[in-house]
Order: sequence, then C-alpha cells, then structure tokens
Amino acid sequence: MQFHALQFDAQLNDVNANRTTVEAMCSSLPLQGDDFIVLQEMTDSGWSMDIYAIGEHDTLDWATKLSRSLNAWIQVGYAKPNGNRGTNCVSICSPKGHVVATYEKTYTCNPFGENDTYDCGDSLKIIEINGFRICPMICYDARFPELWRLAALEGVDVFTVSSSWPIARIDQWKGLLVGRAIENQAVVVASNRIGTDAIAPWGGMSLIISNQGAILKEASQNRAETITAQIELSAIREWKEAFPVFDDVKRELLGKMRVETIVP
Repeated sequence: MQFHALQFDAQLNDVNANRTTVEAMCSSLPLQGDDFIVLQEMTDSGWSMDIYAIGEHDTLDWATKLSRSLNAWIQVGYAKPNGNRGTNCVSICSPKGHVVATYEKTYTCNPFGENDTYDCGDSLKIIEINGFRICPMICYDARFPELWRLAALEGVDVFTVSSSWPIARIDQWKGLLVGRAIENQAVVVASNRIGTDAIAPWGGMSLIISNQGAILKEASQNRAETITAQIELSAIREWKEAFPVFDDVKRELLGKMRVETIVP
C-alpha cells in the first residue's frame, strides 16, 4: 500500500488558500488507487487558537469530496468547536467519501497554551484498511510513548501523524518518531508544516520511517513538498514474529485508555 505525507506553508485561518494548495499537491501525487494521504494538523486553517474563526468551516465536507475524487484515504486535521472551546481532531476519509473515524488529540501542547482553547481526547482509534491496522496521532502526542504503546499492543502496523512542529525542536521531532517506530515495531508516516506565523517558525521534515527505524523518505525543512513510500504489510508482521518484544510488556504498568478498532 502506498502512503504519502504532504507539507506546505499553511496560511493562518485562510481556508480557501490552504485548500487550493492541498488540492494542487494531491493532484501531483503518484496515486495507484486506495492510497493513504496524511495531511498536516489543522490542515486548512493552520494551527489556530481562534476557535470562532476555524469552527465556521466544514472541513470534513471538503475533505470527503477530495478523498472521493482522488479514490484515496485522507487523514485531515481540523478543530471541532464546543461553545468557546474545542478539540483538535483528525478524521480519516475513505475513497468513497465517508468519514470512517475521528481521533481527538490526547495531549494538548500546553507549553504553547493549547489547553487555553482545546480539551483533550480520551480514546485511541485503530482503523483496518487493506489488512493494515492504522492509528492516527497528532503532533505533541509524539512525546508520550505510553500512548503509542497502548495502540501497539492492539497490533497497529502504521502510525499516521498530523503535526505543526516548530523548527526550534525539529531534531527532537525526528528522534522521537524514530524511537516510536522502533519501540512499537510499526511504520510511522508523519506530516509537518513549514513556514512562519505568529506562533512559531515551523520545521517541515515530514517523514516516513520503517518499522525498524530506517528513514524511508524525508522532506526538507523549508519547502512545500510531498513524500511517498510503498509499505509492505508482510515485512511489518514478519519482524513482529521474528522479534516478539510485546511478549515481555508488563501491561499492569500501562494505563487503561480506551482503544477502539474500526473496520470501515
């Protein structure tokens, strides 16, 4: 199965401009049918703290139309309002134009004040697509390995990460995601934005990492681009069988967060 990650300079709260950019980039992808495309955190608004501005837009209507037109799975980021607060979400849109799962960010990035606007989610989602078990994550979640372990114990093959990660800590971005891939024996496909806005300069370096920590594809830190890799499910499953790390996990040391598996 082919996986793709996109990165671009999101214009804060300029939904039309950002959607035009995403559509143009997706049209240039070497799609084979039933591919999986990972887009940035809060894809069409940028990582905004203005819940009133970004809550007005029907991102999912746009994203499902796009996924249907491309005959591809799309992970799209957006904010879901709830009064004067909201949750930071990604949804998985199917090639048939349906939303099959929505994940709400578990760890808000409180050093940047995200908790002033957004509430935390309380469950993980695993989506079964073409035999792959895929788990979406969002940005700051990468710093909390206990979250990923809970999903890995349910047999996740690929983690898909939508992000707005600053360039000041971009080396940590790469190190953390390589670590998450190795310890969970799963592929990581991560999209990160570029450019600068009022919050920070953003670091790009979107990544596709193998289940043993090898960098399969790596984007630049400052250029809009796409990356693509063919991922073989058999290679992921064979490594898990050859080196059965999870047999030694002490489950009693982990939390009890709800993990939901969805078969579209």
